[in-house]
Amino acid sequence: MNSVPPKQDFFADFSTLTALKTKAQKDPDAALKDVAQQFESIFINMLLKNMRSTNEAIGSGLFSSAQTKQYQEMMDSQMSQSMAKSGGIGLSEALIRQYQTQQQGLVSSPEAKQRGDTDFLNQVAKQDLVRIQALAHRASAEFIQSVQQEAEQKAQNLSATEGASAPSAVSVVFNSPDEFVENLWPHAQRAAEKLGVNPKAILAQAALETGWGKYPIAKEDGAASFNLFGIKADNRWQGDRAVVNTLEFRDGVAKREKAAFRAYDSFSQSFEDYADFLSTSERYKDALEAGDDASMFAASLQKGGYATDPKYSDKIDNILSSKWFQRL
Repeated sequence: MNSVPPKQDFFADFSTLTALKTKAQKDPDAALKDVAQQFESIFINMLLKNMRSTNEAIGSGLFSSAQTKQYQEMMDSQMSQSMAKSGGIGLSEALIRQYQTQQQGLVSSPEAKQRGDTDFLNQVAKQDLVRIQALAHRASAEFIQSVQQEAEQKAQNLSATEGASAPSAVSVVFNSPDEFVENLWPHAQRAAEKLGVNPKAILAQAALETGWGKYPIAKEDGAASFNLFGIKADNRWQGDRAVVNTLEFRDGVAKREKAAFRAYDSFSQSFEDYADFLSTSERYKDALEAGDDASMFAASLQKGGYATDPKYSDKIDNILSSKWFQRL
């Protein structure tokens, strides 16, 4: 079965080519469009054949036979012609733009009209049918391969992006107080500078809330929340959140409750939000007036209702007295 368009529509046929050259004398641009559409028809036909060949490599269907393949080739041939004439996949327009850019000013020139053809038509006329089919087959195969490679690359990029933006809570755990202090001290200094308080007090609070970084708040899927200060996600918070079980003190009695906490993309964001949280709340005005007095800062936080633990400020003081903070 010959999958090439019918003779009367195919430019490799001598009579059709002669008609195209005659048409080029009157309307070179229209002739160019016809040639480009015919080439696109071959390209689309080869593209369909390559895709069907890929399916056959995976496995033949239940009703696959020589007859069905013949009818498929006939249908593909008719479909490729119809698609090319109705707009195709943009290849003919690309060919026309490329040719007109290269031959600007020559297509409709008197010399071209006198010749009765164009350089592009001459080049096509010199190619036999087998060569044109081979060119279209190679182009369609390369097109399919490029689409597959692009899809695989996008999938890899998406996977890498997701992996980079959502590390697990386990992967951000600090193995020791030394590591905790070394990595987070610069962040505490920046937050303290913005608030006008002692950076040791901020870092000590983070150490208390996370157990020196060994017990970070995790999202339900195990991803890190980067929440170092136990700030809850109330109706003012529009960002991501982590819902976990927490220990709260009600009338002096410890109770397990489920609560939503704010989630961030990094520890840096956690410190930045912590500074904004304190600076925009009247409840912690006294804490921000503590200046360099870290103990007064902790006591004022507790007085303002930052935590329900009655010994919250005492625990921060104990951390401030540890050897890791004495070095700072």
